Amino acid sequence: MQPEIAQQLLDLNRHFYEQFAGPFAETRAGPQPGFYRLVAELPRPCDHLLDVGCGDGRLGRFLLDQGAIEHYTGVDFSPALLAAARAATPGVFVERELSRPGCLDGLGRFEAIACLSTLQHIPGRANRLRLLQEMATHLAPQGRVILANWQFLDSPRQRRKVVEWSTISLPAGDVEPNDYLLTWRRGGQGLRYVCLIDEAETTALAQAAGLAVVHHFRSDGKEGNLNLYTVCRPFE
Repeated sequence: MQPEIAQQLLDLNRHFYEQFAGPFAETRAGPQPGFYRLVAELPRPCDHLLDVGCGDGRLGRFLLDQGAIEHYTGVDFSPALLAAARAATPGVFVERELSRPGCLDGLGRFEAIACLSTLQHIPGRANRLRLLQEMATHLAPQGRVILANWQFLDSPRQRRKVVEWSTISLPAGDVEPNDYLLTWRRGGQGLRYVCLIDEAETTALAQAAGLAVVHHFRSDGKEGNLNLYTVCRPFE
């Protein structure tokens, strides 16, 4: 993907989260069902967890309440979501642009790194792979990387949100396969960029980043299967 196209999509999503941070957080106030399964996937002990694309910090709140982690660090690009996270979640919060190289520099090493519903918003496969490689370099030995990616095309009600790229005057040929433009209609109307990252692509990205897939599972949404969770470990 050309850098100027990636930047256009990043700007689109930045505007979306600036405009809809409140309504977006309200739709995700409680823990997802899949979070309960993640507790058993964390190393023991798990003193430090890094949440890449933490949003309002709800994963951290859940895991701290469960006693599954001791310390929580959240990274996100949205000042509005980070403000909500700081107000409600004990931890360290850092504003970073996750599409840029070095976005995790200086944060240390972690027994677990979560990246839930975030890779799907990074334009360009090369940029997604680079971010996953950075996560791998910040993982402690025997640590775990936990991913979740939205499988929205599996749901007829979610497929109705897909609109043509011409809506933002962008030729379809300028984006990559499995890139989509989706509408939002809670608290107003908005648009955001999402890449569909399925099981095969998640596995390919993990392997290219030096991570082995432990297993996948599906959970969440009204259908009970709209998020694909993937648990990874470093290659031995």
